[in-house]
Amino acid sequence: MADALSPADRSSLAAEQGPINMAVGGVLVFEAGPGIDRASLIARLDERLHLIPRYRQRLASPAPGLTNPVWVDDEHYDTGWHVKQVALATGTTEELGEVVGHEMSRKLDRERPLWEMTLVTGLEGGRTALIPKMHHALVDGMAAVDIGTVILDPSPEPLDLAPGEPWSPRRYDRRRHLARLPLDLTRDTTGRVLREGTRRSTRLVQPVRAVSEAASDLRRATELLTELARQRPAAPMTPLNHPIGRNRRYTLLRAELAPLKAAARASGGTVNDAILAIVAGMLSRYFAAAGFVPDGDPVALVPVSVRRDGDEGGNRISTVLVDLPGDVPDPAERIAQVHDTMTRIKDSAAVRAGALMVHAGGLAPPLLSSQLARAMSGVRAFNLVVSNVPGPQMPFYLHGRRLLAVHPSVPLNPSTQGLNVGVLSYDGGVCFGLTAHAGLEPGLPVAAAALREAVDELLALAP
Repeated sequence: MADALSPADRSSLAAEQGPINMAVGGVLVFEAGPGIDRASLIARLDERLHLIPRYRQRLASPAPGLTNPVWVDDEHYDTGWHVKQVALATGTTEELGEVVGHEMSRKLDRERPLWEMTLVTGLEGGRTALIPKMHHALVDGMAAVDIGTVILDPSPEPLDLAPGEPWSPRRYDRRRHLARLPLDLTRDTTGRVLREGTRRSTRLVQPVRAVSEAASDLRRATELLTELARQRPAAPMTPLNHPIGRNRRYTLLRAELAPLKAAARASGGTVNDAILAIVAGMLSRYFAAAGFVPDGDPVALVPVSVRRDGDEGGNRISTVLVDLPGDVPDPAERIAQVHDTMTRIKDSAAVRAGALMVHAGGLAPPLLSSQLARAMSGVRAFNLVVSNVPGPQMPFYLHGRRLLAVHPSVPLNPSTQGLNVGVLSYDGGVCFGLTAHAGLEPGLPVAAAALREAVDELLALAP
């Protein structure tokens, strides 16, 4: 048995070339106390993996380069291969960030299910951390919240979610799959054409024509994105946008949600507006430390969730480009400007075009998807990604120990992007995670200090 990947999921696989690592994840920090060790973590995962069956599936390519990969059950699946343990020497938050950076520097093994989890012991105060790591093709940020909470409980007492019967992998027959490909390709493409209301369905009688249709869609998507890029100035060249390598660095910071929300409301904005204003303030300080003056406002690529109620797993996202007012010293005015910008582009053609990009990039076979990635790689449309995911505002637990914070990590893509900002709100806090190219100059500590100052400046607006 084989399950198809969504178009967006195929796009993220095609993007993983050279120094690009499309793993997402971050770090979960738990309070001090007994109960969390590698054996108990493996047991918890085994008890609940039936709730997230994709975690026991790997990629299979029946005809590499010619057909899209599919999900198949891993007949040799072993949770122990995916869980490891690391003990910190000093226990500082900085050392924890180093471990996260090392983990996010390694690409996931495509011969196995595309996830790993690292247990980190020895944090200051007896705390423990988990570093979940998943390929972007496996799940997006919104769904990652759902998957992360599968191993957690809403109270110190664990839920009884054990499976009714032992898991058994479904057999994957590659020859049978190859024999069915012409029929599947024709049926799937015909269905897509009918949904789009076109008149091409009558011509879809040969698989080669179906592939041609996909290539045509991809070409039109590329042309549309190029035209959209021409309608706005290119993002300015900054110290963030030099060629990157494979290695990553990471740092984390937490702020209280209530005063941030109050500061945003007092300035006529939302929490998301306030977060983008914080990033604008961070970049202004970072550029000043670098002795750099940009020739325009830096541009953030901001993912927007378009997931519907009931959607499970996979990517359901669009994207918008947001100019960040880095030259506005007043944090309240920055919030107001960001709010005006987001109001203008909300529900606009930009959101639909962003959805089309990930759809078209995954619609075609891998060779054509990589063509789209190459076509867009020469366009400096943005300087960094700012991903803000609303998480649960209630505490969660693992083996009776309260989860204190969840800091996300966002992959660097394209290969000239040296810094990303991940944000997740959880249980009264706003958790930031900065992911950077190891060779970023000035280095990540400078960006982290700038972020801290920008957060404190904005929180001072709270009445």
